[in-house]
Amino acid sequence: MKRRKTYYPLMLQAEDKPCVIIGGGSVAERKAEALLEAGARVTVISPACTPRLGGWAKDGTIKHIPSTYQPGMQELANALLVFAATNRSEVNAAIRMEAEAMGKLVNVADDSEGSGFIVPATVRRGRLLIAVSTAGASPAAARKVKQQLEETFGDEYEAYLDLLQELRVFVQSIVEDTAVRQQWFRHMLEWELLLLIRSGRLEPPDRLNLMEIIHKDPTTEGMERVKDWLQSRLPSTGGT
Repeated sequence: MKRRKTYYPLMLQAEDKPCVIIGGGSVAERKAEALLEAGARVTVISPACTPRLGGWAKDGTIKHIPSTYQPGMQELANALLVFAATNRSEVNAAIRMEAEAMGKLVNVADDSEGSGFIVPATVRRGRLLIAVSTAGASPAAARKVKQQLEETFGDEYEAYLDLLQELRVFVQSIVEDTAVRQQWFRHMLEWELLLLIRSGRLEPPDRLNLMEIIHKDPTTEGMERVKDWLQSRLPSTGGT
């Protein structure tokens, strides 16, 4: 029985890394937007491009080379990632062959099976990044799962994870015992921080109070005091 094709999941550090997109249509625009979110240096090679890509090129957000693909272009040799996104399959195939011969990872817009990597559907909430892929079986199903995740993980998760990071750094600075620190980190996940953030009951002054309470008693007993204080701030669910 033939082994089912699968992929290795990876979070790539693309900050300030050169990435090339050959093509200037809506697919190229989506690729560019995702790369810019990751901080990549984006070059688009295409005789024409969408108004949005053109605007990014005009203000220097991306580099635009108004040309068709030509073998031997230096931009491919310098790129970390190559995206073949023209409207001609034979051109995309030629781009793939040249780039792969140079050891580059290539994503081909109209050939996921032949691509060196595929780009999953993603949900981003600040530090939280969730990727969804069906390994090319059904992009529509991946989009549906993404929509479900967007409903489950709302915008409040950005503030929630920022606060967890802040608390983690703070506890590390005042608690020397590694085992106790780990207890604090686990305990934080039991606190109703998300509910407090959603209800607007954990504003900056409240967060300062939270830090002060932790600082006064950074012991295992102090964890319960913090939990009780947070519990007291929860919105009332009782009737009138």
